[in-house]
Amino acid sequence: MSKQVFNKTNVLIALQYLFARKKQSFLAAIGVLLGVTTFIVMINFMTGVNDFLDDAVFNGSPDIIVSAKSKKQSTTTSNLLSNYIENSNKIDDVLKVDDNVQSFARQIISPAILISTSKQFPGSINGVFPAQESNMVNLERRLIEGEGFRSLLKENSILLGVSLAKRLKVSVGDQIKMILPNGKNQELRVSGIFSFGITTIDNVRTYVSASTLQNLLDQKNSITNIHVKLKDRDDVRLKTYLTENIDGIATEDWKDSNKTIVIGNKVRDILTWSVSFALLLVAGFGIYNILNITVIQKRKDIAVLKTIGYSSNDIVFIFLIQSLIIGVLGAFLGVLFGYLISYLISTTPLDTSDFIIVDTYPINFKMSYYMLGFFFGILTTIFAGYFPSKKASKVDPVTIIRGI
Repeated sequence: MSKQVFNKTNVLIALQYLFARKKQSFLAAIGVLLGVTTFIVMINFMTGVNDFLDDAVFNGSPDIIVSAKSKKQSTTTSNLLSNYIENSNKIDDVLKVDDNVQSFARQIISPAILISTSKQFPGSINGVFPAQESNMVNLERRLIEGEGFRSLLKENSILLGVSLAKRLKVSVGDQIKMILPNGKNQELRVSGIFSFGITTIDNVRTYVSASTLQNLLDQKNSITNIHVKLKDRDDVRLKTYLTENIDGIATEDWKDSNKTIVIGNKVRDILTWSVSFALLLVAGFGIYNILNITVIQKRKDIAVLKTIGYSSNDIVFIFLIQSLIIGVLGAFLGVLFGYLISYLISTTPLDTSDFIIVDTYPINFKMSYYMLGFFFGILTTIFAGYFPSKKASKVDPVTIIRGI
């Protein structure tokens, strides 16, 4: 008998065993389906939350912040504000030649009081250079209404975070008054309202033209911060270089300023992957038990097959074919149900009480997660079928036949 015919015979025997125990085969496939479905839904949801937070916080914030070292402030009005960077041109020269710098932007930041017709709130004003800041932050896709940084080319314009705009009860086109520590004030027109999706940002973030703020503070050409965006965010060697080679500055990277979120992401990642793989392993043990019972029930058939010339490898192959069919079917349905459930979650309204501004649950539809769930589901069933079949293939057929 040729090897090709022999393999076909093994496949036919495997299919016969598979359909002879339809209930057990169905339960095994359901186990794979539930394991893969749960894995995909959890991975999609948890990584979706992480990606949302990363996009809201990190993409809207600099990777490195350069500021002046704290100095003892005098009582004169010119020094009531944050210290100004004295070596800004030298810093610019370093940033322009660093290969890892994607963009950088100067800012002048000042405390202020914002007053609308009905409300007033203390806050911080970010004076920015529109062309530079637009390379740092993609504000256009975060706009709720009005214009972005280009509106700051007009004097006396201000951009507000959506939460702050709600607190001030203003909308695009309204006027608000800005009062600075030196006593000067300025009427500003709200030219745009944006949302980064996190209230702790949208409740305080404002943008005005740097020239407007410099003129009011009598600090022409002065800046308090330089924000840097890196091509590789994890490579922050630039921070150390700036601190060691330029006097009078302090630096802070994104990990320093977002420690809580960084730690939270790591914890969520560990929990997500641990629980997800544990679910697949639990499903694998369930499949193992079902296939083990099937092998035990087929011991007599195994003895007969071995007496007519079937080898141990043939026996293992027959039961592996069953496992593979169950694994492929269960994993395919698991991927399908995982996608459908993830899609339903992504369309489910989410009420976060204004802490996080998001309409629906964030879901990450990455193809790699579906492929990982599919192949891991198949791999689990292969191992679950291999061990009991390997054990059964070593049984002496004479011993089994004597017991009949």
